Amino acid sequence: MRGSIETINESALKRNWKMAFLILAVYGLIAVRLIGFPEIPGGLNQDGAMGAVDARALAQYATDRYGTFMPAHFEAWGYGQMSVLLSYLTVPFIKLFGLNKLAMRLPMLLVSLAGAAGIYGIVKRLFGEKTGVTVLLFLAVNPWHYMQSRWALDCNLFPHMFVLGLYFLIRGLEKKKNLYLSMLFFGLCMFCYGVAFYMVPFFLLTACILLLLQRKVNLKDVLLCLFIYFGISWPIYGTMLINFMKWETVRLPFVTMQFFAGNVRTADILLFSDNMGQQLLDNLKAMFNVVFLQKEDWLWNSVKGFGTMYKCSMPFVLLGAVSVLIGAIKEKDGNKKAGCQLLLCFWIFSLLVGIMINYVNVNRINIIFYIHIIFAAVGIYFVIRKWKKTLYVILTTYGILSVLFFNQYFTTWAQDMEKAFYADFVDALTYVKEYDCDCYYITPDTQYEGAYNVSEILTLFVFDVDAKYFQGEGGLEENRNRTYWDRFRYGNPPENLYEAPESTVYVFRSNIQERFPKEKFCVTVFGDYAAAVPWSIINS
Repeated sequence: MRGSIETINESALKRNWKMAFLILAVYGLIAVRLIGFPEIPGGLNQDGAMGAVDARALAQYATDRYGTFMPAHFEAWGYGQMSVLLSYLTVPFIKLFGLNKLAMRLPMLLVSLAGAAGIYGIVKRLFGEKTGVTVLLFLAVNPWHYMQSRWALDCNLFPHMFVLGLYFLIRGLEKKKNLYLSMLFFGLCMFCYGVAFYMVPFFLLTACILLLLQRKVNLKDVLLCLFIYFGISWPIYGTMLINFMKWETVRLPFVTMQFFAGNVRTADILLFSDNMGQQLLDNLKAMFNVVFLQKEDWLWNSVKGFGTMYKCSMPFVLLGAVSVLIGAIKEKDGNKKAGCQLLLCFWIFSLLVGIMINYVNVNRINIIFYIHIIFAAVGIYFVIRKWKKTLYVILTTYGILSVLFFNQYFTTWAQDMEKAFYADFVDALTYVKEYDCDCYYITPDTQYEGAYNVSEILTLFVFDVDAKYFQGEGGLEENRNRTYWDRFRYGNPPENLYEAPESTVYVFRSNIQERFPKEKFCVTVFGDYAAAVPWSIINS
């Protein structure tokens, strides 16, 4: 009797320890992402600001800022379009909090946490609870996952939607209703990033063949999945077809599939390259450097010296890949075996994306990092299980690396990012917004000299410019009876400002502040930018 009680107590103690580690991992994952959120990174990225401005228009009028009703794809910059899902997800947060950094960045943070939950579910189901906790702990301090979760970029939504789809697909091997639910997320993938067209359909086709051959699904399941997938994604497929065939825009009562006259995105694809052979070699080299060697990328994608998942992780990634391959061949549990095969398909098609996209960077091949995180966790737990004392070495190593990473992220990197995300320019705009005047004269020199579009989108965000007013269809009374183009002008101030209009406020590069007579203007410097407000406005 005593032995039975001791066994029960020991079993309960093990469960409690497992739960404690799980709670610690979840707490760590969430807590570190809330530090300095949403203010770090400082400033505003132009793509994130544009998505938020369009979300504001959707929240108010169910259109983008140009007036297109419920677009399946955004016109964005005109010459290069943008995916819509992140903006649609941002709408309720804008309704709650208004147009600000919190509303803009919170959806990506929440979806990133959902993606982490999906990864935990996949790993726990295929490799056990301990490996599941391992992947959560690894995710908590993973540089790529951490960095992309704290600012808003439409394409970074893609990997999260994909792994949520994969999670329900693997669960669907046991319960069919999850199989159908997975198609919801795979369908939404198509509204996240154009790269999804080069991966999701081919992954699903391969998964369909594998599962049919193993009799995990039947023809009825396949047809119902197709119905759900295309029932969700057909507007974006229609938009792509319209632009490929150069047909006219199609407007329906619930969605617009728009033709875009200007499009430079095909230049990013291997198949449209002039010299495909050379481009293929260049793409392989770029992918190897970004994914496997983890070389330095754009500032907003990686912190120097740490890569996307710490450079010491690659041996674990390769070990985990081998373990998954063995599981895909030798695993006796049919559902786990199929799950491992799906993970390998995920990896193969992610690598193909890296080959298909010219000169990939971190955000262009973001789809591959989740599968590498899974491989790393599997590899780490394999080593710990084989050699238990390595647990302390691994914990110490990643503990030190994560402390160093977070220290650099919140200090030198954060300072550098303020320049990359135009923090000084945004501060100057925020300052002049408080002064009511006839005209705001704003420099176009932001991303580069003459970057009119970037200056404008940041202005639209900071000033929360009404979409109808921007389109010239209203808002005159609230704007001194001046049209948008009369009130917001993008250019550099003239040389002689002694006879400048009394009701014009300027935002400009601070290196030309000597143009503004001190007796006429109050000049306030914000680092690389400055604001000049006439004394007559300040004293009024």
